[in-house]
Amino acid sequence: MAEATQGSPMQVQIRVAEDDGGTTLIDLYRWFRQDGDLRRHAEVRLRQPRQTGGSMGTLEVIDLVLNQGIAAANLALAYATWRTGRPASSPVTITVDGVSVTVTDGSEESVRRITELLRSEND
Repeated sequence: MAEATQGSPMQVQIRVAEDDGGTTLIDLYRWFRQDGDLRRHAEVRLRQPRQTGGSMGTLEVIDLVLNQGIAAANLALAYATWRTGRPASSPVTITVDGVSVTVTDGSEESVRRITELLRSEND
């Protein structure tokens, strides 16, 4: 999908709007941490959000630092694989440099939207 590039690391933030006390976000975080392909090219952290006002009820966020362009494809595919086992989970919002994409499933369209966001911010 995405070509490997040697640019500066990309900061990605992932939020899940939910009412289950953060269970979905923690599950997604663990999934990313266990994905060997993603971990080779990204640093994954769980942290408190910087802003609490207007954060859609988010308790925590996942911060990723993608080291190469190939990590964009790895992130999109890791998300889609995770989502296939959780079709009823809350929407996931991925933000890079103030530009966000919200996805609700693991469809090809969702993978394309995530990949396009990451590619456009990596150019």
